[in-house]
Amino acid sequence: MEKNERFSEKYGNHDRYDWDSEAATLTFSNAGIPRLRLQVSIVGTTEGDSWQWSWANPNLSILSKLDMDTVRAFGVANGYEQLTSKFLVADEYTGWEMAAVASRLLGALGSYRFPTDHGFCYLVYRTIEEIGSEKSDDLFGAMRGTVDFPPDTDLTEPNGEVWDA
Repeated sequence: MEKNERFSEKYGNHDRYDWDSEAATLTFSNAGIPRLRLQVSIVGTTEGDSWQWSWANPNLSILSKLDMDTVRAFGVANGYEQLTSKFLVADEYTGWEMAAVASRLLGALGSYRFPTDHGFCYLVYRTIEEIGSEKSDDLFGAMRGTVDFPPDTDLTEPNGEVWDA
């Protein structure tokens, strides 16, 4: 919690986040301008009352669960079954507790969770890179590029704005 509080004090809050599972990055933006790019490691996910460690999830890329074997190895070496069981019974705190353990063991800079279709994904920050600028006409360092969406993708924002594909 202290690391996340320091993160908020230093970098503030952001309007939007974008998750790139292939690059294992989380990008925070304000007013459509990327401000921070974080290299992250997924700690695990919750779905209902179940927790799954990322190291046990074959659907995640190796890059997205980087260093999570270190957490598991610590659990094996010290007899902590919660760190070595692929699945745990979870409540509303389990994801944050496991993210805190991973953050401590890995010396992470903070942690974050975002919703998935069926629960939440918890991750820890490995690096934090400031990008963009407060000036809307100065986008030096901001991410640029195009994204291809499947034809049936809904690009409507919660405020009703529709993105042009």
